[in-house]
Amino acid sequence: MKKAWLILIPVALVVFFMMRSGGNDESYIQEINQFWEDRHDFFKTSEASPFIQKDVDYKSVQYFEPNPEYKVNGTLNRYSKRETLKLGNSNGTTTTYLKFADVKFKIKDQSCSLLILKALGFGNQYLLAFGDGTSGDTTYGGGRYLDVAVGKSDQVTLDFNKAYNPYCAYFDDFTCPLPPRENLLDVAIEAGEKNYPY
Repeated sequence: MKKAWLILIPVALVVFFMMRSGGNDESYIQEINQFWEDRHDFFKTSEASPFIQKDVDYKSVQYFEPNPEYKVNGTLNRYSKRETLKLGNSNGTTTTYLKFADVKFKIKDQSCSLLILKALGFGNQYLLAFGDGTSGDTTYGGGRYLDVAVGKSDQVTLDFNKAYNPYCAYFDDFTCPLPPRENLLDVAIEAGEKNYPY
């Protein structure tokens, strides 16, 4: 009888952790869906919405199904030397940014690095614009943006399920910074907002 219990204990532990993991995934998926619901509300009701600014009916943005695989941890390497970068914009102009840091991470078993820029004269406003293997196909060809919470720690979270389009993906006459060449990834990141219109 004791032997039977010894066999059942590992099985019960496996089931417990599988259920726990599934619960966490379910909670995370709800979080991502709520993120996009909030974005829908912003586009429909905020005066800052590009659709309201243009007096155009809002057609809901679409996004990939939330996938926890695309939420990754990265290591931040802050630059001690102050260097600037002239970044191209969608209208052919350029804007100067400060090279703040790069963040190294793994996604789909591939080692990647992205450059984080800091807007000059606007406090702690960071820009992480990137392109990937989906750009120009299922996602906007001009790249997408990702918000990063930068604190004292050198560990950061990159949640590509929250990657979103710049305004120029919706209307050509908005001016949007394009990703620097350092941020053009080969890997296809099938997460976040899709191309528009659909």
